[in-house]
Amino acid sequence: MDSETLLKLAESRVLISDTKAIKKVIYAFHALLHPDSHGDKLFAAHASFDGALSQFAQSLARADHIAAVTASEVASYRTEAAALERNSHDTSDALGRLEGELARARQERARRIEYDARARVIQRLPDRHKGLEQQQRLESDIALLESESRTYAETWQARKVAFDAIVNSLQVMQEAIRDEKAEQERRRALDEDDGDADATLDDDAPAPTPAPAPAPAPGAPPSAAPSGLALDPRAQAFVPGAPGGDEDGDVPMGDLEAESVQVQLQLLGPPRTPSGASRASREEGQVTDDQPSTQEDEA
Repeated sequence: MDSETLLKLAESRVLISDTKAIKKVIYAFHALLHPDSHGDKLFAAHASFDGALSQFAQSLARADHIAAVTASEVASYRTEAAALERNSHDTSDALGRLEGELARARQERARRIEYDARARVIQRLPDRHKGLEQQQRLESDIALLESESRTYAETWQARKVAFDAIVNSLQVMQEAIRDEKAEQERRRALDEDDGDADATLDDDAPAPTPAPAPAPAPGAPPSAAPSGLALDPRAQAFVPGAPGGDEDGDVPMGDLEAESVQVQLQLLGPPRTPSGASRASREEGQVTDDQPSTQEDEA
């Protein structure tokens, strides 16, 4: 039953009253006591009084029934109210428990999200075993590179000494070439003077046959030739490693510079082998490094 129906039932129960039945009983009782009541009137008054009493009894019985029903309803309402209160307490307890579970679930969800993020970071990182292997390989490569660095430092020091010796030799050769060039110019001037004198003598008498020149000593420079013999002005001076001279018999300085650059490149040897190359490549580089020493000896 809803609240509106219960309200109407309560109002109808309040309107039920025994006043009318009591008044009717009192009226029938006074009619029965009236002095004029004789015979049939008395019998009718008595019957009316009995009917009023019966109605009053029925009204009392109905009131008792309504009171019993009301009492039972009140008891049921009290039971229902107690059940509602218990249900309310249970619901409040359940809500508190569910709120605690919700808070724990939220914390668990936050921890899971953080765990998943860290797990993804860990998965992207290499494992410890591979990291140790890579570290050992790097340490061995570093040790090998340090050894090669010391070897190359010693090699470069030796090459520097050899290169300084070659540079000094080239400077000595340049001085000798300049001296020889000056000597050639002097001889060319003397030859020109001798040519003019011979031309004058040819007009008067035949030129005598020159005596054969003696052979120069082995290893003697061109300047060691007898001064009385005519020299070829187009003769070229002997320079070790030079391809040739110019028209005046002079060796161009550019050729000497190119030769010095070539000697320097030969001394420097092949480029350094990268750290990731194989051992065979490094051994080949070491074999190539040994070649300039032979070239230096030949030079």
